[in-house]
Amino acid sequence: MTKRIQTVQAVGAMALVFVLQACGGSNNGMTGAAGTTGSAGSGSGVAGTTGSAGTGVAGTTGAAGSSATGTGGTAAKPSCIGLLTAGNMEPAKNVPCTPSDVQVCTRTCGPEKAGLKDEMCTSAGSYSEMSGCTFDGTKDFACYKIPTTANTACPAGVTPQGSMDCGTVPTCTVCNSLQGLAGGQYLDSGGAAKSGYCVCQAADANGARKWSCASDNGSWPCPLGKGC
Repeated sequence: MTKRIQTVQAVGAMALVFVLQACGGSNNGMTGAAGTTGSAGSGSGVAGTTGSAGTGVAGTTGAAGSSATGTGGTAAKPSCIGLLTAGNMEPAKNVPCTPSDVQVCTRTCGPEKAGLKDEMCTSAGSYSEMSGCTFDGTKDFACYKIPTTANTACPAGVTPQGSMDCGTVPTCTVCNSLQGLAGGQYLDSGGAAKSGYCVCQAADANGARKWSCASDNGSWPCPLGKGC
């Protein structure tokens, strides 16, 4: 009897253990559902636009100055003195020339060789000489100023002749047949009468003093030159 009771108790104990195990297994928690991943934000900004390049206007180049009047800017014209053409002659008015000869050169002109004139080879095959003279605008031509009253230092009643002796007349003294007044005349080296003026030059290497003359048709620097 005792043995049966023990067996019943043992069976009951085992049943209890089984029940407890079953209950323990059923106590496991449920796995929660995975959270959803948030969507990526749309945070890209709009790229800025590049500014356009500025435009500028280029400056103009100044014009070159004229060397004929001494203001500079271009190559100076050569002197005709010492140059020879194909015909072995210096360039001068009416001298024959060819395309291989110097096309433009200058000779002195005016009183005391104060100015320049061009000798130009033309298509006709000879040199043509410009009328009048050009004078350097930077130089002072006060010595050639035309007087408003007769210069008493000029010989009265005498018409001076170019390249002839001028005696003791002071330098920078304008003379002609009217003692330097406008409208008077002089004689060129060949003896031809012309309207214009003369000045008595300083003594040369031989001690001679001679008249230097020029016409008033563009070969005399006054009244338009500096100092006139």
